[in-house]
Amino acid sequence: MSKIRGALLFVTGGKYITAVVGLGTTALVSRLVTPYEYGIAVLGMSTLAVAGSVRELGSAAYVVQVPELTETRLQGVFTINLMVTAALTALIFAAAPALASLFGEPRLTDFLRISLIGFVTGSVAFPLHGLLARDLSFNRIAAINVATALVNSAVLLLAAARGFSFLSFAIANVASGIIGGLLLLWMRPVFSMFRFRLVAWRDVFSFSLYTGGSAILRRTAEYLSVAIMGIFLAPGAVGILQRATLLCQFPERTILAGVAEVALSAFSDLARRKSDLTRSYLGAIERLTAVIWPALLLLMILADPLVRVLLGADWTATIPLVQIISSAMLLNFPPGINYPILMATGAARRVFHLALLQVTLSLPVVLIAAQYGVRAIAWSTFAVVGLGVVTSTLAVRKVVPFTLADLARSMRGSLGVTMMTVLPVLAWILPAGGTTGIGPATLLMLLLAAAAGWVTGVVIFDHPMRSEFGRASQAIRRRLAHR
Repeated sequence: MSKIRGALLFVTGGKYITAVVGLGTTALVSRLVTPYEYGIAVLGMSTLAVAGSVRELGSAAYVVQVPELTETRLQGVFTINLMVTAALTALIFAAAPALASLFGEPRLTDFLRISLIGFVTGSVAFPLHGLLARDLSFNRIAAINVATALVNSAVLLLAAARGFSFLSFAIANVASGIIGGLLLLWMRPVFSMFRFRLVAWRDVFSFSLYTGGSAILRRTAEYLSVAIMGIFLAPGAVGILQRATLLCQFPERTILAGVAEVALSAFSDLARRKSDLTRSYLGAIERLTAVIWPALLLLMILADPLVRVLLGADWTATIPLVQIISSAMLLNFPPGINYPILMATGAARRVFHLALLQVTLSLPVVLIAAQYGVRAIAWSTFAVVGLGVVTSTLAVRKVVPFTLADLARSMRGSLGVTMMTVLPVLAWILPAGGTTGIGPATLLMLLLAAAAGWVTGVVIFDHPMRSEFGRASQAIRRRLAHR
C-alpha cells in the first residue's frame, strides 16, 4: 500500500504541475483563439479521440492487468496496436474531406490530416506507458506528463500567436505526441517489443475486445454528442459548450487525475494479492469526495469571476453553462475508479456491456436536448451523469460487495468538509449580493479562504485525508533525506 501511495504522490504532483501549466495556457490561448475557431478544433480532436479508443484494441490495459506478461504477449500488444493505428490513420486521412463536409467546415480536413502525424506515435507510446504503469513507475510517468504538457502549451501558444488559429491545437498535439514517444523510449527502452508477431494475438485480443470495445463505445458516444452539436449548433456554440465542460472536468482531470492513472494498477495489484477490495473501494470514495465535491461546489458558486479571469470577456457565455454542468457533476461520487476496479477484477465483459447500456441511454437524451439549444444540452448532463453513476456503481457491487449504508457512511465526512469549504465564501458573497464585480485579487482571497475552510473541515471531522497528508509529508521527508 505504501508503494501505491508513493505512486499516487508522484502522479498527483505531476498533475498539479500540468494543471497550473494548463490553466495558464487556457487563459492565454482563450485570448488568441475565438470560440468559433476553438469549436472547429473540438470537432477535430473529438474525431481523433474516437480513433484513440479504437486503438485500445491493442490495449495498454492488458499490459497492466495480465498476471504474467511474457515477451510474446508484449510483442502481440505492439503488433495489434501498430496494425490498428495504421488502418485508422489511412481511414481518417481518406475520410477527412467527408467529415469536414458533414460539419460544414472545409478547414477541418487540414486539422485532421496534420493531427495524424502525432497519432501514429501511439503505436509505440501505448505499450511502453502500460509497462511503466505495471511497474508502478509513476515518477517516470509524471515526468513524461509534465514534459509533454510543457511542450504542448509552448507550441500551442506560439502557433496561436503566429496566427495558425484552430490549427494551433493540431500542431501542438503533434509536437507533444512525438516528444512523449521519444521520452517513453528513453525511460523504458524495451526494444525486444518491436517485433511483428501475432503468436499471442488471441490472448491479447480476447481481453482487449471488451476493454477496447467499452472505450470505443464511450468515446463514440462522446463523439456523436459533439457531432450532434456540430450539426444543430454553430461551431462557436460548440466551442463555448466544450470549454464549459472542460472547466467543470478540471477537478477530476487534474486534481484527481493522479487517482485515475494509478487506479487500475493499484486495484490490479490488490486483486492479485487477494486484498480487501471493498475496504479499498469505499476508502477511495471517502477520500475522493472530500476533494471533488468542494472543488465542484466552488466552481458552481464562483463561475462568474473564474470565467472572466481565466478566459476573458469573449467567453462569458460559458458562465451559466459552467454553473449547470458543475452542479450535475456533483452526482459523480466515485470519479475515476468504477471502471478501473471492474477491470482489475477481470470483469472486462461487464465493462463492455455497461458501456453499451450507458451509450444506449445517454445518446437519445443529448439528441433531444440539442434541438433546444446549448443550455438544454447543459441540463441534460444531470441525466447523463446520473445514469452513468447509477449503472456503474451497481456493476461494481456485483464484484465488490457493499451496502448502500456502507456507501453513505463513506461519504458522510466529505459532506461536512464540503460545507466547511464553501462557508467562508458564502459568508462574503451573500452580504455582497452575489459574485458580480469580483476581480482577480478578491477571487484569490476567496479561494484561499476556501482552502482554509477545507483544512478546518478535515480536522474537525477527522477525515482520513488528514492522515493521507501526514503520510505524504513523511514520504517527501524520507525521499529528501536519502538525497
